[in-house]
Amino acid sequence: MIYFIYSVKKGEIMNVGSIIKYYRTKNGLTQSQLAEGICSISHLSKTESNAYSPHESTIKALLLKMGVQLNKEMDKHKQLERTIGQFIDCSLHYDLETMRRIYKQLERENDYIQSTDLVNQYELYKFRFYIYDYNLTKAEQQKKLLERMKASFLAPELWVHQFFQSLYFSMVGDNIKSFEFLNKMDIGIQSIPQKFEGEFYYQKARMLVLADRYELSAHFAELAVQSFQLHHNYIRLLHAQMLLAINYTRRNLLVQAESLYEVLIRNTHLTNQTALHNQTLYNYTELLRMKHAHGEALVILQSLKEAVERDTYFYKAVLTSLLESMMETGQDPSIHIEELKAISTKPEEEFFRIYANYFEKRNFSQPDLMTYCEDIMFQFFRNNGYIKETRNVAAELARHYSKQQQWEKAYFYQSFWNENGGELN
Repeated sequence: MIYFIYSVKKGEIMNVGSIIKYYRTKNGLTQSQLAEGICSISHLSKTESNAYSPHESTIKALLLKMGVQLNKEMDKHKQLERTIGQFIDCSLHYDLETMRRIYKQLERENDYIQSTDLVNQYELYKFRFYIYDYNLTKAEQQKKLLERMKASFLAPELWVHQFFQSLYFSMVGDNIKSFEFLNKMDIGIQSIPQKFEGEFYYQKARMLVLADRYELSAHFAELAVQSFQLHHNYIRLLHAQMLLAINYTRRNLLVQAESLYEVLIRNTHLTNQTALHNQTLYNYTELLRMKHAHGEALVILQSLKEAVERDTYFYKAVLTSLLESMMETGQDPSIHIEELKAISTKPEEEFFRIYANYFEKRNFSQPDLMTYCEDIMFQFFRNNGYIKETRNVAAELARHYSKQQQWEKAYFYQSFWNENGGELN
């Protein structure tokens, strides 16, 4: 059992035993040296392990021996609690710049925080910060740390931990695992803190879009929009609205999608959300290509290519879409094909290498293009959960085999497009 001490002001608590241990270690004192003249060593040991709550006069004497005043310590604890609260609020409102600033501030107090009752929330939201910041190495390390800590989590903290794991697996591309976590959490929806509902609905909608389950995705995206509006969370509202726009596009509701994109492009610009503005423009080009406005899409993608940081996943995605638009408008894509190859050499970048090879074969009308689509692209996309891409290749193969009057194969790929593309297997 962990004991807390109450300060002079009613209701303020602090895990005092760990604080005493922190300052004793910091001052290079043994338990014997600190306890001398104040209490027994066993008494101090039980206090430091939070197994015993000593008299307030004993606590003051122990802290004073190390030059620490209890009231000032309470003030410091309150300030850290407020700062961690701000860190959490920034994560909920997608204020990454402020999160980065507060993170640096909190890291300077890391050793002290480890000795307080604030440590669980601090470590949980560091995990969220690393995911937001797309820091794969630190996110993986934090995931392992939280696994060791989870026995000490309260019920709400366990829920948050599960939710952040869903976000982590989504970040590393394991969408099936991410979806499994979300489905488990659906059962406990009533226990979700109200301010977290929008985040949960948004992530659910996002994963359903990736699974091509658009009607259900729209349901959760609309719930996310309502929640973010209720809590005046305007940046996350833009994210949820973008999911709806993507959803409308892929359901061929182009008028609704275009109307929403018009609002999003304006509002992401006005709020200086540069990254989100670029993502909005990128997704808008999908709608333009569906309308066969390839020239307009080309202009936007060329602008994005110049604006986006080169060594990123998003840059490769922009370059891939740019190649498609160049092919459709009769532009020579050779230089960009070579660039995509050159920046997609890592094992985890096979998706982009496959597309680079596809565009190269398509550009030079190579006779093995359809064989490549069938044996390489279709199999890779299908085996790795790229549902939208799998369906697109299936549609291309269905058209090819229909022209060849190979009806059995044409029927297989057409059936895959019609029936099998929209569910996670």
